Amino acid sequence: MRVTNSMISNSAQTHIGNAKSSLLKYEEQFTSEKKIQRPSDDPTVAVRSLKYRSTISQIKQYVEKNVEDGLSWMDTTESAMKNINSILVNMKGYLDQGANDYLAQDERNSVLSVLKQYVSSVFEDEANADYSGRYVFTGYRTDTSLLFDESTKNLAYDIKENFKYTDIGTVNVVTGTVEYKKGADAQNYADQMAAIEKKSFYKVQLAYKNCSAVSYASVKDGKDAAENYVTLTTSYKGADGKNVEEVYNPVTRASSDANAYEVGDDEVIYLYDTGEMLIGKNVYTEIQENQADFQANYCKTEFDKSDIRPEMYFECQSYNKVSKKETTYADPDGQEIKYEVNFSQNMTVNTQARDAIDTDIYRVIDYLSNAIADVDEVESRIANADKMIANTTDPDELEKLNAYKESLETEKSLRVTVMTEAFGKGLTMVDTTQKKLNVAVADLGTRYDRLKLTSDKLADQKVDVEEQLSNNEDVDISDAYINLTQADNLHQYALTATSKILGNTLLDYI
Repeated sequence: MRVTNSMISNSAQTHIGNAKSSLLKYEEQFTSEKKIQRPSDDPTVAVRSLKYRSTISQIKQYVEKNVEDGLSWMDTTESAMKNINSILVNMKGYLDQGANDYLAQDERNSVLSVLKQYVSSVFEDEANADYSGRYVFTGYRTDTSLLFDESTKNLAYDIKENFKYTDIGTVNVVTGTVEYKKGADAQNYADQMAAIEKKSFYKVQLAYKNCSAVSYASVKDGKDAAENYVTLTTSYKGADGKNVEEVYNPVTRASSDANAYEVGDDEVIYLYDTGEMLIGKNVYTEIQENQADFQANYCKTEFDKSDIRPEMYFECQSYNKVSKKETTYADPDGQEIKYEVNFSQNMTVNTQARDAIDTDIYRVIDYLSNAIADVDEVESRIANADKMIANTTDPDELEKLNAYKESLETEKSLRVTVMTEAFGKGLTMVDTTQKKLNVAVADLGTRYDRLKLTSDKLADQKVDVEEQLSNNEDVDISDAYINLTQADNLHQYALTATSKILGNTLLDYI
């Protein structure tokens, strides 16, 4: 076959071009330190790199955003609960004073004032805490505060509050009082004193005081008519394994009614102003023997500033008297806010107020406040009796006033006993609420530690994937240098050889 100069030239150009391409390839590898510059260079490497980069991006999202946000949310929650626990410890010290010593009027009112401030701090400062504008204790309603921002009379709530048989406690009440009657003799005061007695009743303490004496339905209808509308429903499993349900219709009364504390054995009394249900002996026995759960259904139409919103704790309905709008709220149990913190792994970051912060914290202080007010009032009557005795010289009148004062002292003794027991109930409340709070703190701590472990695991995983990505797409710089040098030499050799071949003509051989 005859080989022409044109054929040699074309072949040389092809080889030089290939050498240039190879030189460019290795030069790009050397300067970029990457195996490929475009997917077509090596589709397998390109696909793997996309997968690794996608994984790294997801890990960064988890570690730098989701996990960090979740940890910060938990930090805020834990800080609030620990502060509440510290407040409860401080409250215990003050309650212990009243439970073990008789406090003078200024002392006990000072203690009560401090306790009320502690309660306000628990709910207004801690339970209403927020993280980045989201309330941490309100379940799914992170845009709504746990408490009412201001007093309102425009909302009526139909509340369903659930209890266990162990939630039934006792309330101690002094019935009767000694009143000064002009001209009354010593026997009259003796009779009044004999009528005074301390009684104990089984009670269920509702989450609110100053509840409504009228029904939710009547508020909607605009009637505001008083009626016995409240229900207490018990439920338990019978001997045959079937569910047994019994509904009681409590009698609605005010605690100031003359017969407020006359409770029949088969009755339930609803004291709407103090927010209590008094349980008759037979009803109490049935609930205890069957270890029954029960539900109190009642209405509240007025809320003070910083009262808890019922929908945060209970299944309920609300009616706005102005807009005529009715809203139904499901039981808020189990409103878990979950963050995706790893591949196919979700973590609950929130704690609900109902699971950590007991309403007994303020309800027991309400009970204590009433007990202290009763002692203050009877001491005021004793002070007035002392003034009348000091200003009287008539022997007969002095005898009557001394009999009056003696009766008052007896009444005071009973009311002081109730007040001391109220301080004791406060101590019990602190122990009970601390247990509930500690369970919530422990649960949060467990989830926090697990999230930290997940964060550490993701950090290690990120390093591993970045290493795999580097192995997949990065070149060894020494190999790249050798390849570049070889490609450059090849290119130079091709140019030299071509110049020698194409530089010769037929004349060079003549």
